[in-house]
Amino acid sequence: MKQIPEDIYLCQVNERVSCGACCGLYNVADPSYTSLTEMLRYRTDTFSRVPREPDAMAAFGEKISAKDSRHRPFPDFHHCPYIGLIGKKRLRVGCLLHPSADGNDGRDFRGLSFYGGMACRMYFCPSSRTLSPVFKEIVRDAIADWYVYGLVITEMTMLGAFFAEVERRIGRPLEKADIFRNHTALESLREFLTLKLRWTFRKAQGVCNYFFEDQIYSKPRINYKALGAEISAYDILLQEMVSVFDSADELHQAEEILEALLGRLAFHILS
Repeated sequence: MKQIPEDIYLCQVNERVSCGACCGLYNVADPSYTSLTEMLRYRTDTFSRVPREPDAMAAFGEKISAKDSRHRPFPDFHHCPYIGLIGKKRLRVGCLLHPSADGNDGRDFRGLSFYGGMACRMYFCPSSRTLSPVFKEIVRDAIADWYVYGLVITEMTMLGAFFAEVERRIGRPLEKADIFRNHTALESLREFLTLKLRWTFRKAQGVCNYFFEDQIYSKPRINYKALGAEISAYDILLQEMVSVFDSADELHQAEEILEALLGRLAFHILS
């Protein structure tokens, strides 16, 4: 098996936290927590009654794909029908074909998936390679559920820009203890990590992030000239959150939100 970058495993973290983003989990018509949870529970319950025979499992995948083939934000981003809920209490997302999944008795059926078993065993998202070890550990330990974690951990450019700005403000490299020894610092970080869910300036695309490096779906740049504004100091963060502004006032409102959040986090780290 390909070595895990920096030996920090981002895919399955604990009983509640895991990521299914590379399986196209959020690439659905309704990526809300309620809708995805209902979808995953249905698949998991239905698959538990499927005989562990290739034809039966393939038929399950075809049925699910036909059922859930409504409009997707990224048509060329495959959504795997075999992603469900795993673990003792089914509290996190994972592969129903994995040898450790319920009912598989240690047998690996991932070869039935769209990309095949080898891709599932060897692929690591860009975040696993590009984010520093301390940034990965902070995000991995700061989030308490699979839904937010999967939405955020693949946003490597957004996370990198955010943490770089925090380090600039505190005047040194960020340490994991800076966040976890101070409850108010942790809460400020969590506020940023969930900002994507309530970002009112995202008027298109939705929360799904196309993080693959083939650049089929690039995030649109902000047209500052049309707004009569200078390029924002938060340009990377604003672009990565797929911001669309109808006026310079909206741009300034977004900047104020980020400034207040970053300032508060830096203050709590230094206090």
